[in-house]
Amino acid sequence: MEGQGIQRLNEGYSIAMDHGQQTASLESLVESGELNFPTLHPGGLELTRELGELCRIGEGARVLDVCSGTGESACFLAGHFHCHVTGVDATARMVERAADRARTRGVEAKFHTGDAHQLPFADESFDAVICECTLCFLQKEKALGEMIRVARHGGWVGIHDLCWQETAPTFLRERLRVLETEDPETLRGWQGLFSRMGLPGAMVVDRSFLIAEWTQQARAALGLAGQCRVLWHVLRRWGLAGYRRIRESERIFSSPEMGYGIIVAQKA
Repeated sequence: MEGQGIQRLNEGYSIAMDHGQQTASLESLVESGELNFPTLHPGGLELTRELGELCRIGEGARVLDVCSGTGESACFLAGHFHCHVTGVDATARMVERAADRARTRGVEAKFHTGDAHQLPFADESFDAVICECTLCFLQKEKALGEMIRVARHGGWVGIHDLCWQETAPTFLRERLRVLETEDPETLRGWQGLFSRMGLPGAMVVDRSFLIAEWTQQARAALGLAGQCRVLWHVLRRWGLAGYRRIRESERIFSSPEMGYGIIVAQKA
């Protein structure tokens, strides 16, 4: 799911390239660099643009991208909306890559190393605070609370992320937590989380159709040679058991029980 937040933090658990990842997972495969796409979330930069519009990002706005990863989305937002973007990511390597990208493109984007659960910014510092395809990896209430804290009154908080369909069985949700340490909500669940954290009336936009498109586009982008290279990497690093584990994750992500959505709310 994108360089946006390739560092994923859970309670007592850190996934980072700098520390390695012994367990086979799609997330660790992303971190290996074998899936080297510009954006690793459904909808690509078009969805980033939609999120920016829903969060009322305008010229000169102060925007925070939480778990900004390689900075692709942050640089896009800065260039497209002519705003000032700050990115924060827990992995120093990602911050360096993002800063290099911003310098190359000549956009107003700066990047900092920091924990999404304890953002290194003062209260009410930003007009919009976003997080792309990452909140489901985090301690959700703590990270969302920090996003709300640093957004100004009248500003916007928005995410797009994985979501379960209401019909998703409990065993499937539990299995994804084991395989990928991801804990998505349903769309109503995400909306309820925003409400409990003091953002009632959050807008939700169902973009579940993007999951299938994303899978097809990713395979096309890799091509046959790329898919073979990834297969070799997986077998060499994790063996046949690791390959089976990653294939199980793929089946869950591509199942009809998995969806995707945008959730945005204004801080009253």
